[in-house]
Amino acid sequence: MSTDGDSITTPLVRGLLAALSVLGIGLAVVVVPALAAQVAGTASSATALDAVLISLNVLVLGHGGGIMLSTGVIDGAVTLTPVGLQILLVLLAALSLRRVGHRLELVRGDGVLRVGALRDAGVSLAAFGGTYAIGLAVLAAIGRSADAAPMVTSAVVSGALVAVGGGLIGLLWSLRREPTTAVPGVRVLELLPAPYGAVARSALLAVLGLFGAGMLLVLVLMLTHVPAQSALFDQLDPGIVGGLVLTLLQLALLPLLAVWALVVLLGGTVVVGTSTGISLAEVQTGVLPVLPILGALPEPGDLPGATWALMLVPALAVGLGAVSLVRDVAELERREQITAWIAYPVVVVVAVLLLAGLTTGGIGDGRLVHLGPAMGTLVLPLLGVVVLATGLVLAVLATDFVPWTRRSIASLRERVDAAESEERGEDAGRRGSFGSRGRTGGAAADGTDGDGATAEDADTADDEHPTDADDVDAWDEDAEDGDDQDEDVDGARDEDARDEDTWSADGADEDPLSPRAGR
Repeated sequence: MSTDGDSITTPLVRGLLAALSVLGIGLAVVVVPALAAQVAGTASSATALDAVLISLNVLVLGHGGGIMLSTGVIDGAVTLTPVGLQILLVLLAALSLRRVGHRLELVRGDGVLRVGALRDAGVSLAAFGGTYAIGLAVLAAIGRSADAAPMVTSAVVSGALVAVGGGLIGLLWSLRREPTTAVPGVRVLELLPAPYGAVARSALLAVLGLFGAGMLLVLVLMLTHVPAQSALFDQLDPGIVGGLVLTLLQLALLPLLAVWALVVLLGGTVVVGTSTGISLAEVQTGVLPVLPILGALPEPGDLPGATWALMLVPALAVGLGAVSLVRDVAELERREQITAWIAYPVVVVVAVLLLAGLTTGGIGDGRLVHLGPAMGTLVLPLLGVVVLATGLVLAVLATDFVPWTRRSIASLRERVDAAESEERGEDAGRRGSFGSRGRTGGAAADGTDGDGATAEDADTADDEHPTDADDVDAWDEDAEDGDDQDEDVDGARDEDARDEDTWSADGADEDPLSPRAGR
């Protein structure tokens, strides 16, 4: 891009035109359904101008602003934001500024920011945000009527926040480039210094998972309360076109209800009017607007204790983000890892609190003056879920706990195997000793031993349970001792016989009167 005088004018003009286009699309999104409902509503006395004014009030509410009502039925400020419409407006702003970023060619062909890219991006974003906020303020002033009057100041602030936030996302989005063989790719979150890029990715994953958990709970409640919602829809009897408009309105409120459901899952309380509250412990509801989607709310009463187990669902989402963080920072230095581990739960907690704050509001000064999460009941359980889930993942994956557990199990297994081997060796020794003693016993006349076993069975037993060499040697020594004893007995008998003969011969010589000598 050239660096002449057009380098400032072109980003300025493009930012201004982008703001006008987004405002036009947003205006069409709210005006067309209102006019359609007015035309189709034969029983309604509202004119086309009334429909346009109502749509302008809805547009201000969709940005997060407020309006003042004095209808006699509802009097006071309305500050409840249809989050679905707000998300749509932020997305439109992001897409518009993404196109501006591409046309400004902020990134060169080699993947590096060109000279003056940041200046041009800043000029276009400032022009976009300023024009958008001023334009929304003008529309809010036009939308004033006897029954409703948008708050211009809140319109300017909320419009600027939506424009700047969405525009910044769009410009960063325009920097993204796919990698090629010659040029590395450009990723938005990788532009952040380490380890904050990994923290941003993991926190985004966790917040999306938390929002998905809340949306899942809302869908389950809607599916289980279809009769109640059908009864409310029949009570309104909006017709075909009115039914479509009513459906669009409920879609705009669906993300708001998802955040409310998330707050309940985290252990907080959602207020739906004075002296009411929905939590995991009990449900207390009062008179609510006749809106079919509100028929999905649980019936009043105490909930079973097992309902608290639902807190595991958001804990799982936070844990998945922590797992992603541990993997992303595994190659970094320990100091950077610790920084990431501390920053992750902080970012998740702040993001959830911002979401919950955006979904609070009220309708009038009556019973519905307080709607949305009770922030005081959310902070502590949110901290507990996020910190405990993150700490558990870090204890398992980021420390030596898993290797230590594996080593302990392996050591225990080795000790058990060694004990079993030693026990098997002792059993084999005892069986061998018993077999040796069986072989020393006398055999029966029919070839069986004392227990009635045959010689063949004894040989088979000897083959199955061989005796130790020490036992065989001991048996041989015992046998030799037995032979020696037999030899000693026979020798003693021979000596006795010889002594008796000698004594007899001597006696015959010494005693001539003996009978034998006489003969």
